[in-house]
Amino acid sequence: MKNTNAFTWETYAVPKIAADGCETFEIRTLKAGRTGARKTWSAAPVLLDYLSLKDGLKDIKEKNFGDGSLLDMALESKGNCSQHNHSYNILELGGGSGFLSVGLAKSLRSSSDPFTCNAKIMCTDNDKNTMKNMRWNVCENNESKTIATQKLDWSDSIGGDKFASALERKFKAKNTSRFVEEQNNSVDPITFLTHVIGSDIHFGHQTLQPLSSIIAAIKHRNPIAQVIIMLKERSENGVSDLVAEIEKKLQEGNNGHDNQCNFTVHVRDVVETGVPELNMKLVEC
Repeated sequence: MKNTNAFTWETYAVPKIAADGCETFEIRTLKAGRTGARKTWSAAPVLLDYLSLKDGLKDIKEKNFGDGSLLDMALESKGNCSQHNHSYNILELGGGSGFLSVGLAKSLRSSSDPFTCNAKIMCTDNDKNTMKNMRWNVCENNESKTIATQKLDWSDSIGGDKFASALERKFKAKNTSRFVEEQNNSVDPITFLTHVIGSDIHFGHQTLQPLSSIIAAIKHRNPIAQVIIMLKERSENGVSDLVAEIEKKLQEGNNGHDNQCNFTVHVRDVVETGVPELNMKLVEC
């Protein structure tokens, strides 16, 4: 029996890469607690559609970031999603109820691409009750094999040794030769990641420094990891301040590294023809 005094249940459709019927999934949210666990915020379903149906996970070099470029969610995708030559290892920041990770796992599994449908995801947050509810949603949706849950505080240490060990357990290749195993043992676990995602995880001054710090730290340790963040524009300069802080930290970190990388943070307005203004922005680097 559902405890409706403490929880609310929300039902969502799975965005299908290879459309075949209609699959739904249910997410339990808390009636009290941290904001991320109390509801599925508006940017999360939009980001799920972008990643699943708009080829949002493809190589960033293939994306159009022209001046004034828009992401129109109402436009049809151009053909099938790109084929890939490696598996996805995805880290979600500020996962809250787990909606985005659960929905993405189910959607990617509908793909005919063997690399896409075998994606691995780690969903993170930093609040005890939020994490407990997130694990419940992952288990109830039968996604424990695909999705690992892990506590993560945002800082330039990226969770330290404990989080590094969790990344190794989830993403390190198994059943490899001894030579490959020895090589993997010397690899920074952050480099196992292919994507870092998040939705509605910036709320102004309180998240500006920690969020920009962890994004910059991940990019310095793994320059090819793609960061994809969908944000509701809640204040006039909220997103632009975050982008400026990320770029500042990327440059500061670059100055301290022998192997310098050129980082560009791209921002697009998110619109949907026929729908009132979404007031969202997509940040990618």
